[in-house]
Amino acid sequence: MLHRPRRLVFTAAVLCLVTACTPAAPTPTPSPAPSYRCTPEAGGDEFDCSQAQHDEMVAKDELYSEAETVYRKYLAEDARILRAGGIATPSPALLATTGGEFLADAMDNYKAVADRKVTAEGPQPSLVYFRRAPGRSKTGSIVSATVCVDGSSLEFFRSGKSLGKGRVIKDETYFAEIDGALKVIGADGSRVKSCE
Repeated sequence: MLHRPRRLVFTAAVLCLVTACTPAAPTPTPSPAPSYRCTPEAGGDEFDCSQAQHDEMVAKDELYSEAETVYRKYLAEDARILRAGGIATPSPALLATTGGEFLADAMDNYKAVADRKVTAEGPQPSLVYFRRAPGRSKTGSIVSATVCVDGSSLEFFRSGKSLGKGRVIKDETYFAEIDGALKVIGADGSRVKSCE
């Protein structure tokens, strides 16, 4: 028969009691990593993303929002100029919303309207949609959008005689920062039957 010394048994028992009664150091609960959700620039389902990706998405959203605001201001000024019968020099609102090739083309159009003594009448044309167009650029643009404008609310006149209604136009529109402000710098458009 195997005999253990009492002292060894007693020491083992005390050690068991001490370790069982001593509270274990608390295990730190890991704090959850910040969770961010992003949406693709072109739209679609949200996905998990890093803070850097989230910050980039927020900045891009703000840029598109600013671009739409700029385009709406341009559209209002365009209708005002057409109702006035064109202009020979750019208005402050036109200079604030357009630049480059787009401004030059618009001014050519407004001068022709003035030379031909054409005026427009009717309610503001409708911006049917302003859709993001990621990945597309033109000569220094930083953001682009596909827009569709229904201008059929305007009717054009010369010497009191109707020349017809405005058209529905779909444009691939480009924006760039000029002198610290976002402006329309280009548009490749076409007439369409409707904004679908």
